Amino acid sequence: MYPVGIEQVLILIALIWLGILSFLYWREQNYLRSLFPKSGARDIRNKFKELVDIIDEVVKDGHVLQRHVRDVSKEGLGHIQKVEIIKYNPYNDTGGDQSFSLVLLDGKLNGTILTSLHSRSGTRIYAKVIKKGESELDLSKEEKEVLKKAIQNV
Repeated sequence: MYPVGIEQVLILIALIWLGILSFLYWREQNYLRSLFPKSGARDIRNKFKELVDIIDEVVKDGHVLQRHVRDVSKEGLGHIQKVEIIKYNPYNDTGGDQSFSLVLLDGKLNGTILTSLHSRSGTRIYAKVIKKGESELDLSKEEKEVLKKAIQNV
């Protein structure tokens, strides 16, 4: 019926197709073996229970991590977060900007202003307490300026 060469080509095509199907079947079997190992019951309900248990554990770990992040955020408010410095010359008769005001504030805007006034006769250092962004003592214009910059510094 068919010429001799056509039968051989059809057999070759059928063998290639059989090889492809065998490979796909083998790959699927390996996947199913990894999904349902022989050691336990090969019941899909058991596998789903394993997955649900794993998901529950991940959710619990997520809650623990959220708690830790919240605690670290609260603790971080007590650490210095805003720093600003300004150098200036408070006296017109001496040269150079040797004096400075330094602001150190935490996340709640509590901290201190350190001011160093340098003159020919010496250097004086002052510290003023800052609570909630305000000082109980009067501030110089430079101290007010540096405090304002520190508070606005995000």
